[in-house]
Amino acid sequence: MSTSGKKKVLFVGNDQFLYDWYANVLNEGSYLVESATLSELEAHLARFAADLVLLDLPPKEDPIRYLKQILLVLPTVPVVLSIEMEDSNCASEALRFGAADLLIKPVEPQLLMMILHRTLEKARLLKENKELQSYIDLYNGCQRITTQLEAEGVRTATLAVLVSVTGAQVAFYLDCPYTTMPKAEEILGLESGESRRFLDELIPSIDQYRTEVEAYTITLNRSDSEFKNLREKGYAEALIVPLRNHESVVGVFVLIRHKHDGPWPERVMETVQFIAQHAALAWGNATLYASAKNLSFEDSLTGLYNARYLQLAIEREIALSKESSEPFAVLFLDFDYFRRVNDLYGHQVGSQLLVEVARVIRSCVRDHDIVVRYGGDEFTIILKGTTLATAEQIAERMRTVFAGHVCLSRERVQIVITLCIGISVYPIHARSAEELIFLADRAMYKGKNSTRNQVNIADPRDLIGQKIILPEY
Repeated sequence: MSTSGKKKVLFVGNDQFLYDWYANVLNEGSYLVESATLSELEAHLARFAADLVLLDLPPKEDPIRYLKQILLVLPTVPVVLSIEMEDSNCASEALRFGAADLLIKPVEPQLLMMILHRTLEKARLLKENKELQSYIDLYNGCQRITTQLEAEGVRTATLAVLVSVTGAQVAFYLDCPYTTMPKAEEILGLESGESRRFLDELIPSIDQYRTEVEAYTITLNRSDSEFKNLREKGYAEALIVPLRNHESVVGVFVLIRHKHDGPWPERVMETVQFIAQHAALAWGNATLYASAKNLSFEDSLTGLYNARYLQLAIEREIALSKESSEPFAVLFLDFDYFRRVNDLYGHQVGSQLLVEVARVIRSCVRDHDIVVRYGGDEFTIILKGTTLATAEQIAERMRTVFAGHVCLSRERVQIVITLCIGISVYPIHARSAEELIFLADRAMYKGKNSTRNQVNIADPRDLIGQKIILPEY
């Protein structure tokens, strides 16, 4: 049998006669044996890749001292303790500390071979079980990633799996381009102040690899000043895992290793690539889901949001307003005598008119304001971070624009159409989406029931005695 297939046993002890006996028995049993005295133990542990350590101790010698040395360097290698009968009272303590088995001298050759074989077989099975469990954990983690339907869920789940696999103390996700701070839930192991300093140091290096689609590492413990803050904190290496959408990079996961943790295992790059493939798949699915969801919230005629989206958007603005203490306004718009357009020119012209008024409304507000076609010729606008006074100015300007605007002039129809606008503001008029919509609608109808072409402000007293239930879309 070639030496490459033999199990390696390191005999540690000061008894040369006993070593010769052990070596003779083990060599006949197809083991490769090397010896070290107790004082030479540390040097041999670093040099000899043992599969098992046979630790022979003289009488009354403390086994824990040597077990500590061995298990510090070779934590997964089994240690069989060879002791005298009178020292057997320390056996239980040695076993608790990490010894795999015991041999009480004198030892029969058959018993020696049986115990070594049993110990090595147990170690092999434990290793296989650990590998199997790691594969199961990896599979479960990737399954969690691929079941996410939202982009934020994909990022958070992927970051958690990468941290679990690599053991990184610091981890975060960066969107491409790498100019904004990551979200708090996507930063692990860092205070906000540290995040900014570490990002300032890392981003230039990450940006150099912005087209790289495979995982790569950046060495941090260099002698130059490039990673000064990271190095002072004891961080040695950053592992960068790109998040891909097809072949383009949409962001990166950054995992930072501390110098006391030792290098990452050899297989870590292969493992993180496997995780990144599942993250890319999940990201593609999340993108498709977001597109489908946006379509379900889009009015097919005007391209604006539809009524299904309105209540969700207002509830989101309420949550943001509670955090920022900034108000926001809801405008309800209805065009005067729109039915006459359909009666005079037909529904096709009516549809063309709706497309044009939607474009004009959109041009009267900011890009981040939300414009909704509520139904028919009714529109709703959410003016973000807007006071009542500003909302009234915007509404009045919009009313003036429409009063002087000739619609469908290219179609040679030339229609001038006015509108009524109702305004409600959170939190001064109402504190729920239903109430804000109701009050803005009620204020709008006050203009419809008067001279039309008006802007009216909500009156909270209109809520008295009302049970408001919005239609389901």
